[in-house]
Amino acid sequence: MLHRGRRCLRHKAAISTLAPTSSAVFYSSSSRRDNRPLPRVVSEQTVFENPWIRLKRIFFLDAQGSERHWTGLERTTTYPNAPLDADDKAPEPAEDATDEEVCDAVVVFPFLTKAGAPTRVVLIRQFRPPVGQWVLELPAGLIDAEEAPEVAAMRELKEETGYVGSRVLHMGPPMVNDQGITNGKCRLLLVEIREEDQTSPLQQQLEPDEMITVVHAPLEGLVGWLETRKLRERDAIDARLYSYALGLQALPPGVGN
Repeated sequence: MLHRGRRCLRHKAAISTLAPTSSAVFYSSSSRRDNRPLPRVVSEQTVFENPWIRLKRIFFLDAQGSERHWTGLERTTTYPNAPLDADDKAPEPAEDATDEEVCDAVVVFPFLTKAGAPTRVVLIRQFRPPVGQWVLELPAGLIDAEEAPEVAAMRELKEETGYVGSRVLHMGPPMVNDQGITNGKCRLLLVEIREEDQTSPLQQQLEPDEMITVVHAPLEGLVGWLETRKLRERDAIDARLYSYALGLQALPPGVGN
């Protein structure tokens, strides 16, 4: 569940009620004389905006100095990420980006561990209207204003799966995603869920328009499991999930043994 209803890009009535806007700063002779390296963005024009996204026309100079333009999206809900509060439990040391770099969202790779049992991965199966089908993916969501990424990750995990995360194993730097369409950035966090830490029945906290079920997958042989699932259930597979499954040689020491 996204606080103040900002989790999803809910176009619905907003798209039909908000008129397109147009504001831009176009090229000037001074921009062409700018000594900054090429290529570079020169100006942007807002074509359409609603409470969640902004459609923009981006004007830039290519490596030869020729004027070009691109159409892209950006979120209207991006905030500078807050540090952990004194009362929040600090995670294990992580690779952080610079203080100036902001991040829209968190993506959680949750390892479900139990003494004497094989490690499993907690996935979600969510209906995604833009692709018109169910997608197997990792728990994820937007970072709220004045919220640390680690806190956002634990919150999203609890809301989408019902599980309480036990500890953050790793937090990656802000990374681009779908960079041909949007300037959005996300952090990938590896989170351990200890089964013995789950003291109450699992209960999701979903938005009314969210359709999410929890799926457990084996950590060992995850790639084969995903491919079989796609063939049998016709689910789409999130690229981040599949990519990480292929790179499990980067698994933190002690997890999955």
